[in-house]
Amino acid sequence: MEVRTFLMRAMLNEQEQVRDYQRFARTTDDAEISQAFFEFAETSGRTAARIKELLDKIESQ
Repeated sequence: MEVRTFLMRAMLNEQEQVRDYQRFARTTDDAEISQAFFEFAETSGRTAARIKELLDKIESQ
């Protein structure tokens, strides 16, 4: 698989995880679980941002 294609797929997967984690965090009544899932969303968001940086780098070459 081409590097750009893999990075695009990985970024989209991370972005989807952010949405899923946030959605679940908002629906649970357990504060500890909610907080954990918001943290998971933040981690996935940082991962997506880093992947975007890599995409931008290879696309500018």
